[in-house]
Amino acid sequence: MWTEIRRYLRRYPSAVLSGLDSAGRPFSLRCQPELDEDAHVLRVRLYPAAELVKGPASILCHSHNLFLWNLRSFLVRGAIEPADGAWLFRPRRFVPGIGVGGLLGMIRFATSKRSTAQHYLDRRGLPRPQIPWAQLRAIQAETNPLPNPPHKGEGI
Repeated sequence: MWTEIRRYLRRYPSAVLSGLDSAGRPFSLRCQPELDEDAHVLRVRLYPAAELVKGPASILCHSHNLFLWNLRSFLVRGAIEPADGAWLFRPRRFVPGIGVGGLLGMIRFATSKRSTAQHYLDRRGLPRPQIPWAQLRAIQAETNPLPNPPHKGEGI
């Protein structure tokens, strides 16, 4: 796991750290985690007003271009704790996202989303929502002056 974190983290200028605040609510903020090769932890410096508390946390790294193409992401699950004026993030699981892990990673990412969504709906006894595609296309036609939206590699 540490090899994957080291390999991919260096490709991102920043990340999003999520944990809990002092009231137990979800709390997220942008940060720049630093690799601690000896301890196999990530060191994170936070601004003093951050109300993050010790406990379960995650670090998300993602990037994409202006048109949201070339998406790349990964998540690291673990725990955060204060240490020496900073915070230590102790990774427990590396979760590759889209664009990470090669072709197999892309296939795994795409196929897992359908089953994850179905599991979510089943747990709550909800039907699969119907998407009003005709209405969405009509709205797009009203707001988009171009006959077709640009695709990867095409300019505006």
